[in-house]
Amino acid sequence: MIISDSSPLIALAKIGRFELLRDLFKDIYITKAVHREVVVSGKAKPGEKEVTHGIKKMINKDNFVVHNYRVPYKEGAELFQRCSVVVLPYIEASQSGVVPTAYGFKKSVVVTDVGAIPEIVDDGVTVFIVPPKDSEALADAIVKLLKHEKLRKQMGENAYTKLKTDLSWDTIAEKTLEVYKKAINDFKKGR
Repeated sequence: MIISDSSPLIALAKIGRFELLRDLFKDIYITKAVHREVVVSGKAKPGEKEVTHGIKKMINKDNFVVHNYRVPYKEGAELFQRCSVVVLPYIEASQSGVVPTAYGFKKSVVVTDVGAIPEIVDDGVTVFIVPPKDSEALADAIVKLLKHEKLRKQMGENAYTKLKTDLSWDTIAEKTLEVYKKAINDFKKGR
């Protein structure tokens, strides 16, 4: 497959977990002229050796800019503004603050079906959910969003709306109060 979008694609991957990205880019070609960079950002703990090893195995590595450090807020905001699609190809995760951040920038997102991530997304509406370690499904979802600008922008708008409604602090506070009220009522009834 050839990625033919002129906007940069950000693949936000867990540092030290390049297996999925290597799988993804084994069969996908990113031309230099069209796709200037793919940014992999994250926080490198001890795993610098794994990151270096992973980068050496990537095809078209000249198209990648690797930020092997915790990306400061301002720089992260610039990366989100520049990207077309945010990709979270996690193999394992509990939750990710990247999803609501991407929503805040009106970005379409591709996530893997791991941890609690599916609880805050709407498949086909705000994101595409793909199985973990399925590089073909991941590539298909990314390419679909890159090829269909109208879909990509609509999903970004849907994501922003979800952030401002379902994921707003007011909504979270209301749901939390409901849980406490139910717990108190159950306690009073002797349950």
